[in-house]
Amino acid sequence: MIFVEMDGRCGNQLFHYAVARYIQLKTGDKNLCLNFNKILQKQSPENGWTDYLKDFNVVSYQYYTKEGTILKNESSLLQKFLIGFKAMNIVAHKGASRQDKANAVPSGQKLLNFFGIYWVREGVNKIWPYKRKVSLVSGICEANFIYEIQSILKNEIVPLKPPLDKNRNLLKKIDNSNSVCISVRRGDFFSSQNQAKYGVCTPEYYIKAKEYFDDKKMPNTLYFCFSDDIDWCKKNLKFTGKNIIFVSQDMPVYETLRLMYHCKHYILSNSTFSWWGQFLSENKNKVVVSPARWNNDGYDSSLIDKSWVLIGEK
Repeated sequence: MIFVEMDGRCGNQLFHYAVARYIQLKTGDKNLCLNFNKILQKQSPENGWTDYLKDFNVVSYQYYTKEGTILKNESSLLQKFLIGFKAMNIVAHKGASRQDKANAVPSGQKLLNFFGIYWVREGVNKIWPYKRKVSLVSGICEANFIYEIQSILKNEIVPLKPPLDKNRNLLKKIDNSNSVCISVRRGDFFSSQNQAKYGVCTPEYYIKAKEYFDDKKMPNTLYFCFSDDIDWCKKNLKFTGKNIIFVSQDMPVYETLRLMYHCKHYILSNSTFSWWGQFLSENKNKVVVSPARWNNDGYDSSLIDKSWVLIGEK
């Protein structure tokens, strides 16, 4: 059985699922149990705290029904000892920079994996799956090794429901043009407590990114600006012209993701949901523009592909 500690909203949940599938495919373990306790206990589905996987063509999974965490409830004495030892190592680096903490995390991962522990924290860019009676998956799970199973995930992270009638013409425009997805994340990223850390994508970033595509002069280019704050985009990005279409995310999340991954090219924000749009794209010749850094605290995120067009300072 593979137990997974789920966390976050849609983009984060997809990463947890992808890491679990990676382990499944490498080990042949067919049993998947997901713990949504941390998400569902917020009792706020209207704010994104819900199970998003149920809307996609993912493999079958069980819901974890016990209270508490899988690391505490399902680990053996040996696994508890190894988890505790690794936790002590993490505490030892408490005062270090975020990047230094990430650099220290890979130490001991192969041993943890051998005993069925996959604590996929920042800095874990490789795992070694072994089939065990109980495997435990935890951490942020934002890992680029899932590219190894990209073709499989593209067939699974597909909405179960057909496109909404109101979006069929929009989807046709996306499919029949050199569509550029502009993903603008606002919301909690620019709250008073988060802006210093996550407020990376300024209006200047999006303007420069769009200018990059304008200069390419691709035929039949249409820009589709997706955002949780369309009014802000219209006011601050100064995007005008008949080839710019603003798309409010006032629709099911799976529908927004479908529209995004149908696009041909991408201007990303520093958001996992934005990242998944480009990952699921079927365009083999896609151009991806990204901020050069994913945060303001010096951490070099593995989510940034070095082949992308990077704008700004690292």
